[in-house]
Amino acid sequence: MRGGFLSSSTTAVKLQQWWQCTVEDLRGPHGFRQSLRDWIPAGALHMDRCWWIYLGLYLLIAVGIWLRVDQVFSYNPMEHIWSDPQRHWEQGTETLRRDPMSLTDPVMYQIYIGVLAKLTLGEPILVALYTALLACLTPWIWYRFALELLPGRLQATAVWALLSLLPSWITIYSYFMQETLLLPLLGASLYASWRCRRKQTLASFLLMVGLWALAGLTRGIAIPLAAVVTTWLWLLQPQKLAKAGYSLALLVLLMGPLAYRSHAAMNLISPHGIGQLVSLYLRSGNREIQVQYLRGDGARWSYWFGSPSTGEKPLAPLSEWTTAREGVVRAQIHIDNGAEDWDKALARYPLTLQRYLSLTGENLVYLFFGSSWPDNNRERLLEQVNHHSRWVWAPLTLLLLIGTLLCWRRLRGARLFAVVLGTWVLVQGILPIAVNEGRYRKPAEGLLLVQALLVASALRRRVPAGRRGARESLADYNVVNADVTTTDSAAVAQSLSEVEAEKPSREPHDAPA
Repeated sequence: MRGGFLSSSTTAVKLQQWWQCTVEDLRGPHGFRQSLRDWIPAGALHMDRCWWIYLGLYLLIAVGIWLRVDQVFSYNPMEHIWSDPQRHWEQGTETLRRDPMSLTDPVMYQIYIGVLAKLTLGEPILVALYTALLACLTPWIWYRFALELLPGRLQATAVWALLSLLPSWITIYSYFMQETLLLPLLGASLYASWRCRRKQTLASFLLMVGLWALAGLTRGIAIPLAAVVTTWLWLLQPQKLAKAGYSLALLVLLMGPLAYRSHAAMNLISPHGIGQLVSLYLRSGNREIQVQYLRGDGARWSYWFGSPSTGEKPLAPLSEWTTAREGVVRAQIHIDNGAEDWDKALARYPLTLQRYLSLTGENLVYLFFGSSWPDNNRERLLEQVNHHSRWVWAPLTLLLLIGTLLCWRRLRGARLFAVVLGTWVLVQGILPIAVNEGRYRKPAEGLLLVQALLVASALRRRVPAGRRGARESLADYNVVNADVTTTDSAAVAQSLSEVEAEKPSREPHDAPA
């Protein structure tokens, strides 16, 4: 026993001596910092600081990709076939359904689920593979848009990194929800819009219109954003008659068959989905809604649901406030009557000023502070972070509102994006269109982060007077030195003129570079 004890003590002493020697070698004669500089290759020390920033951003992007792949494969969407994800899965896989709920939801996500199911046959590994690919492509698509909008590639790469790590945009891909398709389509629509703004061609305009139409057929919130962007660019660009005519033809080709489809099944012309159900639920002020559909051939359907917002306390733990909604609103809809029964049901709840203010105040609270459902399982780390990150968005929105107003003149070509963000706040938060949830905030989270970098870039360009004077003095000094060292100033001036002539010209309404 004693020999074993001595052997252990000797080993501990040797380990202690080895650690001390190792620390002394790392510290070196000039300390840890100088030793670290000695270990770095000589060329790396002279690299531009921007290179290191890019390296850090790409490392963050790699971490974001890993988190997205891990999230989808760890919590497969096929493991969450219940409630809304179940409805979306069944609507996509049972392609010939003619029930009212299949006509209520927009058709684009149903098509996506149908294609996904056909490619994977419902195999969880394949579903996770394609879903992870879509999840990883989404921030890259927004990066392509940021390249068109922001003044430099560094800011655009920062957008890519931020969106790659955004918990709200990671966790949602574990569920079959419309936002998983809306986010990449919205990014693609914005990219096509700013590309059209740069190119100003008929083809780029039609591409923009087509992508916005697909986004609007995924979630209705994209429709007012599309109207603002397309109208703004149409007014600023040439070929107005051709662009309007071809765009109208494209929309007729897309929406015409869908309008006939909704009229044949529901006696309503509503190619983007039937929105009367959510409107009735909002205006009633009730906690739940029950709707019974009757058709002339004797078929009937009954639906019941309640918003997940009504079961939570969005301001907890700061406040125990919750919705004042209570009771059930009921409606019986005869499909053969078209919109007649819907109009009668909505007429029972006139939108008075008092009712509007009450509903809007509650909607704003749930929009900016509500937890995003269903990706708010607090037993999972990322979903718990997603739940707690909801406190960020309301203060960030207020700060960006103030910052945008302060640097409005400097935004110039980027003002359209600020208008898009304001349109989203107006439509989703102020207009009475639906009972809001925290999940409806996801598109705006990307818009807010992009606007934050845009405002920061604009404010950074504001040079103080003293610094401006120093720069001017330095410029004068450089001019004097140039006069001394230049042997042929006329040749230099001619060369500079040629270089300036070769630079691509920017439109007067383009964003500053």
